[in-house]
Amino acid sequence: MRRKYSQRGVKRGAGLRTAMVVFVVLLVILVMTNPNEEKFVAWLASEYDIHSSYNVSEGRMFTQTIDGEEKILHYKGGHIRHMGIFSTYSYLFSDHEEKEIQIEAVGIMNMLWNR
Repeated sequence: MRRKYSQRGVKRGAGLRTAMVVFVVLLVILVMTNPNEEKFVAWLASEYDIHSSYNVSEGRMFTQTIDGEEKILHYKGGHIRHMGIFSTYSYLFSDHEEKEIQIEAVGIMNMLWNR
C-alpha cells in the first residue's frame, strides 16, 4: 500500500517559516530603534526642561529652567539598562536646597515614556 502525500504539511511549514522571519525582522527593528542616552537627555529637555552642558573643568552639568529662572542640578547617580528591545533610564539629581529629583523612563522604538 502506498502512502499518499498531501500538501497540508508543506503549507503549515511555510506559514511557520513566514512567522519566524517576521518575528526575527521585528526583533531586529526593535533592537536597532532602541533609544540611546543622547535621546534620553534630549527627552529630559523636552519633558522636564532639564538641559545638559559640558564644562571642561567640572564635567557634565545639568540645569533646569522653572518660571524663567535657571537653577543648577547636581547629578548624583543613575543607571541606563539596555535590555535589547527596550531600555530603562533613571537619573537622580539634587538641587541647591538638597531636594532630590528622580526621573525614570522606559524607551522603545525611539520613544520614551515616564516610568
